[in-house]
Parts: sequence; C-alpha cells; structure tokens
Amino acid sequence: MTKNFVSDTLRAPLGKKPPLAVQAVLFLLATAVFYAFAVSARYAVLDEFSDYRIAELTRITAIVYTAIFAIAYGVQLRVGRRLSLDVQILLGVITGAVILAKISLLDYVSDDYTIFLSDWIYSYSQLGIKEGLGTYIGSDYTPPYLYLMLLVSRFKNFPWQYLVKAISILTDVLLGYAVMKLCSLRVKGDGARLLVFHIAGILPTVVFNGAYWGQCDAIYTSFCLLALYMGLTKRPVRSMIFFGVALSFKLQTVFFLPVLLPLWLRRDIGLRHVLLIPAAYMAMMIPALWGGKSLHHVLTVYAQQAGTYNFITVNAPNLYQFLPQEMDRATLYTMFGPMAMTLGFAFLAGVCALLCARRDSITEDGVLLACVLMLAGVPYFLPKMHERYTFGADVLSLVLAIYKPRRIALPLLFGFASYLAYTAGLPGDAVMDLKWAAMFQLAGILLTAAELWRSLNGRSAANVAEVKA
Repeated sequence: MTKNFVSDTLRAPLGKKPPLAVQAVLFLLATAVFYAFAVSARYAVLDEFSDYRIAELTRITAIVYTAIFAIAYGVQLRVGRRLSLDVQILLGVITGAVILAKISLLDYVSDDYTIFLSDWIYSYSQLGIKEGLGTYIGSDYTPPYLYLMLLVSRFKNFPWQYLVKAISILTDVLLGYAVMKLCSLRVKGDGARLLVFHIAGILPTVVFNGAYWGQCDAIYTSFCLLALYMGLTKRPVRSMIFFGVALSFKLQTVFFLPVLLPLWLRRDIGLRHVLLIPAAYMAMMIPALWGGKSLHHVLTVYAQQAGTYNFITVNAPNLYQFLPQEMDRATLYTMFGPMAMTLGFAFLAGVCALLCARRDSITEDGVLLACVLMLAGVPYFLPKMHERYTFGADVLSLVLAIYKPRRIALPLLFGFASYLAYTAGLPGDAVMDLKWAAMFQLAGILLTAAELWRSLNGRSAANVAEVKA
C-alpha cells in the first residue's frame, strides 16, 4: 500500500464521469444539504404567525424551496451527465448558493403584492376550485396567471408572498434553461452551457423582477425564448404552441411576436403554423371557461388592460423621460399619446421593412438581433410603458453577447437601464434620474441596430463572394 493510498482513492473519481448510481446519490445528498440550510434560514414574515406554528411553517417553506433546488439541480445533472464528478458537485454548490441568496429576498413586500395579489389570493381562499376558476377576481390579468394564484390560495394560513415568489424563482429556472437552449446553437460543451444557465439566473433584472419584486415576467419570456429556439431549429409546431402559451400569460408577448416575420422569411415557419398561436391561447383558457368565465372575457382581457394606465410613461427607460417631469403624466399622454403610438409603430415598420429588403441575408444571429431590436426599441417609443416591459431585451441580449463577446455592451446597457428604472418603481429614491436610463437604453438600441445592419450586409457580401467563386 502506498503512502497516499487513501487520498489517491478519494481523488481519482473526481476527474471522471460518475455512473448513474453515484449521480443519484449526489442528487439526494445535495438536496438534503440544501434542506438543512433552507430550514435554518431566517423567514421574518413567519414572526407574524403564532409561535407554535413557526416551526411547521418554516419546514413547509424549506420544502417548497428545496423542491425548486431539486428541479434546478436535476436539470443540470441531466444536461451535464457527461461532466466529471467534481464539476457536478460544483454545480450543486452554485445552485444552492443562488437559491439561498434569493431566499434572503423573500421578506420584501411590494406594493403590487399588498394592494393587489394578497387581496386576490385571500378572496380565492374563500372559494372552491371551480368557483375560483370562474370568478372575475383580478380580471385585469389573464386566467393562466390567476390559476397560479388560486393554487397558492389552497395553502391556508401561510405567508402567501413566499409562494408567489416561489413561482417566480421556479420560473427563473425555466428562463435559464431557455437561454441555455438558445445559446446551445453556438456554444459547445455541457459545462459552458450550464455556465450560461447560471448567468441567466443571476442577471440583476431577473433577480429584481422575481425573487425581490415577485413579478411574473420570467414566465412569458421563458416560453417566448423556447418558441424562438424551436423556430430556429425548424420545429414550427412547438414554436407556435410556446408563443400561444406565452401570450396566454401576458400581453407583453406581443413585443416578441414580430420575430415571426424573420422566421417566416427564412422558411423556419409557415403561415399555417401561426394559427396554432390562438389555438394554444384558447387551450390555456379551458379551465377558466369550465369554471364559468365568459368567452367574451377571455378574448377581450387584453383590450381591457390596454385602456388602463393612461400615462405617457410609467418609469420606463424610454424617450418620454425627456419630457418635463413636473407635468402630470396623464396630461402628457393626452398631449403626446397619439404621436408616441405613431413613433412606436413606425419603428416596428422600419425594422420589418429592412428585414424584408434583406430577406436572403437573415441568419440565426440576425433573427436574434432583430428580436432584441424590437423588444428594446418598440417600448422605447410607445406610450404607457412600464419599467418591466423591456425584460425580454435584457435577457435575450445576453444571448447576443454569448454569441459574440464583443457585444457585451448590450446586456450591460439594457440591464443598467432597467436597473435604474426598477429603483424608481420600488420604494425609496431612484439611483439616478431616469433620463440616464433612457440614454443607456437608446445607446443599446443604436448598437443593436448597427449589429443587425452589419449582420445583414455581412451575409449579403458572403453570398456575392460565393456566387463569384
């Protein structure tokens, strides 16, 4: 026996791919360790409940977030099943640290939760399942998100904000997976892809939006990114179904839908496939219709939303931050609203015209650039935009930077613009005047437009050279 036999025996498996049984043991062990940390975490809101229930509520909360950890880690072990044991252990450590960091943000209570969600969930808790599906509580939201609130309401005498944020944090996992799949079109190697998965989950916009604020923008964005991935890999049926599911959750999906044009121009999808979007939307409405909601409501809920918040801007990092801030936002909307609508649609029409003119030059990279340009640019000119409406551009610009690292300025500019806008929308003073957010957003839009122009013309030049050869 050599002097270092024990050390060598323990060290040898770390650099090798572990068998399935070892991965299963690793998964169970990591989940147990995470639960031990989660059950020891500080949950301040639980102090509002009776002392004798705190231990029980803490265990339930720890179980919920341990389940999220298990899903996130299980996905990574599946993707990285060929990686060495030490890397798989590292993935578990990183995943646990990220989710525990998000748990530390659970006790922040937003005005949206206090004013709207908590009352909706309480009202749902007084109703049965079918009655809850058919009621018009929270009717300015589409039914699929309200299904989730109805599910949360089934947990009686529980801090519901923890469950609302659990939905957001779980969706962060789906968002990271969608970003990873898009990047897999260019990025090789399981380790690199999983690194992308983690970067997407800790983007400031993602953390602020979900774990801190408890918003649901990651839900529709995740499905839109998966739809985009399916389109680029020529699976149009799945792509349109994902777009339909996304649209059933939030109106802001319409900022993604213009990407159907370059996908169609590239023949990734056909016109007949687009009919699956409303079909998937209506399929998501079946529980609400079964519960008793009217067909008119599920078809017109977005029209009702469009009539609210008649302000020129609602903390969005857009052009209208340069208007006199001392003037009433509703008055500014009355004065400039029609012009703003015209500018927004004119911008969209200009991008679409460019894509049609260069339809033979659209690459995968060009599709993503065009999508980011529309996600960032259209809300820059439209009125009634909120700070969260550029969430898709913040996330998808990360993919552009991973495709070509020289584009790193794009996620930095869009992310910082959103960060400034978020600080204005949350309690406390804004970090900087929102004019700066508008300027950072504009810089990102101009850089994206320049990259799209370069992509379209670069492909054209390559085609010409190939023909001449």
